[in-house]
Amino acid sequence: MPNYLNQFLQRARRCPLACSLKILFLLLFISALYIAAFYQTAVSFHEFSWFIVAIAYIAVLALVTNRNCRLR
Repeated sequence: MPNYLNQFLQRARRCPLACSLKILFLLLFISALYIAAFYQTAVSFHEFSWFIVAIAYIAVLALVTNRNCRLR
């Protein structure tokens, strides 16, 4: 586990934007699952679909920045 943490910290130092986008994507994905499980009737379908679109946009940005970071 400490080796994995050291690798994560090295990647975060090289590409802080890609690392922060990955963390943001993970948090938003967890929150979307939480909303889908516990607030099914409180959130309208259109609001939830726009939230999913925003999560997908952040995921694409994370993939692009991660790819650019690995190419350096």
